[in-house]
Amino acid sequence: MKAHIDTITDLLLGSAYADKRLEGGEIAAIEGMLCKLFAVDALPQAQKDRIAGFNPAKFDATAAAGRLRFESAENKRTVLELIASVSESDDEIDMAEDAYLRKVAAGMGISDADIADLAIEVLEDDELDGILKP
Repeated sequence: MKAHIDTITDLLLGSAYADKRLEGGEIAAIEGMLCKLFAVDALPQAQKDRIAGFNPAKFDATAAAGRLRFESAENKRTVLELIASVSESDDEIDMAEDAYLRKVAAGMGISDADIADLAIEVLEDDELDGILKP
């Protein structure tokens, strides 16, 4: 996965910007995740520069995800779990973040069914009948 570290960095940053507002904890979470991926205590300057220079308006998440299409299923799953963690780092998950996760998964060739445990489940009206009944 180190060969794709710039792509992964961008995908994580895209997740932080998916809801159109960047929370301070999201960048810190991304930096921490990248340090773990690099197995270092401090983020390399190249990644700090990439984070500082990221432009969400010019970022194509589908194209970036496509660059990971041929990674192992385990590696793709790890990237999606990291994206989900970034979404959770602001203590608020919204539909835009969920849509971003699904878009990245689709770009990697992963179905919604395979990420059901990471995505928001929207219940239909008929599924609500008796849901709170003891």
